[in-house]
Amino acid sequence: SNTRKFGEDMVGSVQRILIEGASKKDSKELQGRTENNRVVNFDGGTNSDNLIGQFVNVAITKSFGYSLRGDMV
Repeated sequence: SNTRKFGEDMVGSVQRILIEGASKKDSKELQGRTENNRVVNFDGGTNSDNLIGQFVNVAITKSFGYSLRGDMV
């Protein structure tokens, strides 16, 4: 599908993410959205709670059906 291809094309890029809160699947991780509205899950580290509502840069490492996985840079 186009959604999957678009996500795969983002792997390897760095995206500016608006952090919305804890990940739905793992409360130890953060979830945010790219500027084109893709969900990204990533480890926010020890400062996670302070990052909600902030923009951070995340390197996209994996693409799933409806979300992306990444590492904060």
